[in-house]
Amino acid sequence: MVSKSELRARIKEEMANLNYAKKDIMDEKIRNSIYSLKEYRLANIIFTYVSKDKEVDTIDLISHSITLGKAVCVPLTKKDNNSLEIREIKDLVDLKIGNFDILEPNKNTKITNPEEIELLFIPGLAFGVRCERLGRGGGYFDRFLMSSRGLKVGLAYEFQIFDSLPVEKHDIKMDMIITNKRIISCV
Repeated sequence: MVSKSELRARIKEEMANLNYAKKDIMDEKIRNSIYSLKEYRLANIIFTYVSKDKEVDTIDLISHSITLGKAVCVPLTKKDNNSLEIREIKDLVDLKIGNFDILEPNKNTKITNPEEIELLFIPGLAFGVRCERLGRGGGYFDRFLMSSRGLKVGLAYEFQIFDSLPVEKHDIKMDMIITNKRIISCV
């Protein structure tokens, strides 16, 4: 089996070569799948990462969810203890460039208990068809997901899906993965 570091390098290269016109089309298909999910329509409190570079775009998801009156929570990276603090934003202006050059909530936003979140959209470099997830290697999301009971949904492009991934016992699996071509459910 290919190592985690080899997989990360392969996916990062594919993402770097992804053209924006194709990415926009794939992002729209993923958003449409999200918006048609019963779990999304019923959720009052959602969590999502704030997309960067060539990740599956979540900016429209954030705006759309706020417009619908959902509480939208996003992560604030705490480098001192390698953890995520979850904060609710009311508008995109609540975001500023933070750690790792990622948009993060400003310090005036409200901290949210991860146990209150009903639906979570999680990034990953790669996912397995049995809902395994390979992140960037910091363990931030795995640690955060241990304290959440909500439905965990990985967002990915189809080229990020593999038959299997190397996993360790601390790796948290997703309940569902949404790509531009399909929805993989593991619940």
